Amino acid sequence: MIDFGLVDAVDADAVGPPGQRHFRLRARVGDQYASLWLEKEQLIEIGRIFSRLLAERSRQTGKATEIGGSVDSFPEEPQVDFQIARAGFDYNSEREHLIFIADEQAADDRASSPTFRMEITRGQAVAFVKNISGLVASGRPLCPLCKSPLEVCEATICPQKNGHSLELPIFEFGLDAEEFDD
Repeated sequence: MIDFGLVDAVDADAVGPPGQRHFRLRARVGDQYASLWLEKEQLIEIGRIFSRLLAERSRQTGKATEIGGSVDSFPEEPQVDFQIARAGFDYNSEREHLIFIADEQAADDRASSPTFRMEITRGQAVAFVKNISGLVASGRPLCPLCKSPLEVCEATICPQKNGHSLELPIFEFGLDAEEFDD
């Protein structure tokens, strides 16, 4: 297991243009870097879990937080770089640290101990959740009704519009106009 312990910095990042982005959780401790890849929905869920753990277990709820360092100058090839297959979470109320563990697919298949572990301060976790919100909002605009990407919703008929669209679709039946004159 790779144990980063208490990290100096953690954030969420997206690589690529909106609609084709790949998401990752990035962490730094000293000169060691980790890049843990995941789907956007998984990143959003991690943000929800962090928020819930903070709300339920932190004794510092509502108090100011110290954010910590940033993940600057992230290397092209970090020391830890894998796709998350499984993740686990805990909260140490005494130290006000969130504990995050992750497995890559090979470790999950072997049912071995987790591949990666790190601890995040309460302040880092709050900043991380805010970072996720901003990152997701910076993607493709969403339809206000069905929450699908707007260009997908405009190309099809939005299910929340109850079949109504701004333009009526044109159907070609293969009949000539003369056939309707009878």
